[in-house]
Amino acid sequence: MDSAETIAKRYLDSLNLGEAVFEPDGNNPPDFVLRGTIGIEVRRLNQNFESGGSYSGLESDAASIYRLIIRELKKVGPALNGMGWWVSYDFRRPFDRRKLKRELPKLLKRLSALPIDTSLEITVIPNFRLEIRPAGIERTDLFSLAAYIDFDAGGWIAAEIVRNLNLCIAEKENKIEPFRHKYREWWLIFVDMVSTSLNTEEWKSISQHIKKGGSDRILLINPRNPLFGFEL
Repeated sequence: MDSAETIAKRYLDSLNLGEAVFEPDGNNPPDFVLRGTIGIEVRRLNQNFESGGSYSGLESDAASIYRLIIRELKKVGPALNGMGWWVSYDFRRPFDRRKLKRELPKLLKRLSALPIDTSLEITVIPNFRLEIRPAGIERTDLFSLAAYIDFDAGGWIAAEIVRNLNLCIAEKENKIEPFRHKYREWWLIFVDMVSTSLNTEEWKSISQHIKKGGSDRILLINPRNPLFGFEL
C-alpha cells in the first residue's frame, strides 16, 4: 500500500461503511472494495507535464534530473584544498535528456579547470542552465549542489487542479473500463498534492470544469487531514 492508498484507507475507514478491503482482485482494479459492491481507485493528484499526447509527473521527473546532477557532480572529484563551487541549475521542459547526459560531464570537466574564484552561468543545452559560484566555505567535493528551479512547477492553483484532475480522471477511467462490470459502483479518490488551501466555494467552482466520466463518486482528500474529503 503506497502513501496515497494509506491516506485513502484512513478516509474510507472514517466513513463507517465497513472494512475497506485492499486489492481484493490482486493487481487489477480496484485498489479497495467497500461492502463487496463498491470498487475504489486511488491516485495522487499531482502536476503533470504534457507533451506529444502523453504526460509525466513533474515531481518524479524532477527527481530523476536531480539524481543525474548529483551523480555527475560527485564524479568530478574532491575539492582543491577544501575549495570548491556551489552549483545551481534551472530547467524548463521539453529538453533533450540524452543530450544533457552527454554534455553535462564534458561541461563539468571544462569548468573544473577554471580558477577557483570563477562565477559563471551557462546554458548546458536549450532549456537547461547551470550556474557555479565559489563556495566560500570549506567543501569536500569540487562541485556541491546548492539549489534548482523547475520552471514548469507552480502556476495558478485552480487552473492546475482542473488540468491535472481531467488528466488523472481520464487515466483512471481507462484503467477501470475492462473491470467496470464487476462492481455496482465505482469511486475515484485523489489525494490532493497540488493545493490544500482551497475553500468549499472554490472547489464548487472548479468542479464545474471537471470531466467526471462514468464514475459514481469523485473525491479529493487533503493529505494533511485524511479525514476530510470533498466530493466533486
